[in-house]
Amino acid sequence: MKKIALSLALIGSFANADFLSVSGGVGEWNQKVDGYIKTGDTTNYFNNSSAENDGNSKTGNLGLKNKTNPYLWVKFIHPLPLIPNVKLQYTKYDTTGHSNYIAANTKIFNTVEINTAITNADTTQTINSYDATFFYEFKPVVADIEAGFGVDYWQGHTKIHGTAGGETKDWVDSNWKVFLPYLYGHVETMHLFGFSAIANIKYAKVSDAHHYDYTGALKYTIDVPGPVNPFIKAGYRYKEVYAKSGDDETLLRYKGAFLEIGARF
Repeated sequence: MKKIALSLALIGSFANADFLSVSGGVGEWNQKVDGYIKTGDTTNYFNNSSAENDGNSKTGNLGLKNKTNPYLWVKFIHPLPLIPNVKLQYTKYDTTGHSNYIAANTKIFNTVEINTAITNADTTQTINSYDATFFYEFKPVVADIEAGFGVDYWQGHTKIHGTAGGETKDWVDSNWKVFLPYLYGHVETMHLFGFSAIANIKYAKVSDAHHYDYTGALKYTIDVPGPVNPFIKAGYRYKEVYAKSGDDETLLRYKGAFLEIGARF
């Protein structure tokens, strides 16, 4: 009993001394899909209906629809020197689409091969994003600043069902993965009547590949008694991934507004 009491006392002391700050949030992001896959002079767009009917057999469209998907995150901040703080985030990218025509011989991230021209096509694309950020925190008078690095791991699946050569079936049904490393920066202004402004950037560019992730938001922290500080956040996020390998290119964008609720403990 004495050991348990001592452990509880230590945990209480750490909490009272702000030894560990934990915050988290959950939200919905209205994702507008854009971009293309290209091999040589053949291009399939992710969301461009005009490419389906332009009379060019080397341009097509997957017809992916804009969709609202969930995300959640948790952040751990501690006072230990040299050891970085950690933020973990999960984001869902889940969409479907229909198109009249998909051109042959393109690849998504040099992995998912579309080998035949497909008509009357139904496409499903799902991406589970597992994002880990390691950062250091700085607190000048007017802002809370974070700087560090991280990696966003995309676990994807693409399926295309349609007609080719008089046969209707699943012509593409593939799993794929992408690792997206980045440098990280985050600024939150001091609170004014409960409101603060937030800017967040994840950036990487290596040779012919790049990864951009920008967020701007307005946050309102609710003043309630006790150690929990709930908040509401609304903003806009833009994410772009570009990869090139030989003649194969993939450019995939997600952009749109989001709404989030969360708390800091």
